[in-house]
Amino acid sequence: MTVGALARGVTGVIISGRCRDLGELRTLAFPVFARGHSTLGQSPFTRPSAINIPLTIYPQGPGADAFPPVTIHPGDWMLADEDGVVCVPRHLESQVIDLATRGREIDERCTEDIKAGKGVQESFKLHRGK
Repeated sequence: MTVGALARGVTGVIISGRCRDLGELRTLAFPVFARGHSTLGQSPFTRPSAINIPLTIYPQGPGADAFPPVTIHPGDWMLADEDGVVCVPRHLESQVIDLATRGREIDERCTEDIKAGKGVQESFKLHRGK
């Protein structure tokens, strides 16, 4: 499935489930973000059925009721790293970019202060307001 995805220009995948063959995926430099790992293959559990349609992901596991479902629409930004996955709706992209840019600038000021010997709390209060 990965080789087929690469042949179609896919640059990574986010799975609301489990995946296997992590070693192979790493050797192909194909990023995969999943809820967990498994020794079972996708068959007979999963079959791709449609593309470019809205998809709603429901929280699972303990504490799931504390989080609302997330609906992802074609064109939304999906950002993922080892800490998790975030969906940025297309209509909010400029607002998110502005907030992220300001947040990075504030974090850089805090880092500079802390390296200069200021306390973490003092720096956060000065630059973050808390």
